[in-house]
This record gives sequence, structure tokens and C-alpha cells, in this order.
Amino acid sequence: MKDPYVVLGVPPNATDDEVKSAYRELARKYHPDNYSDDNPLKELAEDKMQEINAAYDEIQKMRANKGKNNSSSGNSYTGGSSTYAEIRRKINNRRFAEAERELFAIPDSARGAEWHYLLSIVLMGRNCINDAMRELEIACSMDPSNLEYQRAKEMFNNAASGYGSTYYYGARPRSSHSDACDCCANLICMDCLCECLGGDLIRCI
Repeated sequence: MKDPYVVLGVPPNATDDEVKSAYRELARKYHPDNYSDDNPLKELAEDKMQEINAAYDEIQKMRANKGKNNSSSGNSYTGGSSTYAEIRRKINNRRFAEAERELFAIPDSARGAEWHYLLSIVLMGRNCINDAMRELEIACSMDPSNLEYQRAKEMFNNAASGYGSTYYYGARPRSSHSDACDCCANLICMDCLCECLGGDLIRCI
């Protein structure tokens, strides 16, 4: 088969609209209906029209396959909600390392409020309290109308303040309480966030 771009008279870098316009112009010119049955050019027109149709179809197919290849090569992220649902399940099962790996496998361009929210819970599971609160603040600022994020933030702060600690975006002030109290506060906060995901870290609380 001839080069389909040569058949349509357009360069390979022609836009989709340019390809379509060239195809329509040739179709109007060579459509067999333009020729009477006794016209000796009718048969040639039919052959030419078949060639034009085949060239247009081939270009469409090549461009569709190119788009699929670009997606599968990782240029676009298509995991969406199913990926985050799986990460939530891992968090509820306390498989924080696996959840963190999956989170950081998501491209930067696809990291929205949900990404920061789930990372905050993973960080809480690793006892990185200040980093967890920072990520939770980012999630809330990116999606301020999300009740789940706001509830987690409120529960987090209430649990922490109940043990004499205050967590906020930035450095954590030194507490006058013992490390044991800080540990309890951390556990309470982590349990609160896990409950927001439907889990229960500490069943007796």
C-alpha cells in the first residue's frame, strides 16, 4: 500500500483536522456518484475512492495505536480511584510500607488532595507526626470542602490537645509532658485517622 499521507496529500505531522479536510476534499472529487455509468472514468474513480478510504483509515489506526502506546509507557496516569482504594486497604491492614510505595509510584502530576491525605496517614503510622500533619494540611487546603479530610484534622487536633500537644503546619513545639504521654497522643491521633478510613488501630479506644 502507498504511504497514506502521500495518498491524501498531507505531511505526517498534519493535524487531525487537516487530515480530515484533505480526505473530504478528495472524496468530493473522486466519489463514483459524480460519474455516470457510461463514463469510462467511473471505474477509475471507484478505485481511487477505495485508495483514499484505505489511506484515511490507516492514518486513523496509526494515530490511535500511537496514543495507546504513549499511555502504556507511563506518560499518563490512569490508576485513579481504584489505586487509592487499594492503598486505603493496605493502610487499614497496617501495611504502611506497601501503601507508601504505591503512593510514590503515582506521578507528581496526579498527586491531588487524596494523595496527600493518604500520605498523612501513612506518615502517622510511621510515627512521623509533624510530617503527617503537614500533609493533612495540604489535603485540606487543596480540597477544603472534603468533610473526611476536615474531620480527620479536627479529630487529630482534639486528640493531640487532650494530651497536651499541639500539632500544626511547621515545627512542633516542645511539650512539657513525658515521652510516654507523647507516645499516647501519637497513638490516639493515629487511631483517629485510621477510623476515618474505616479501620480501627486501637480497638479499645
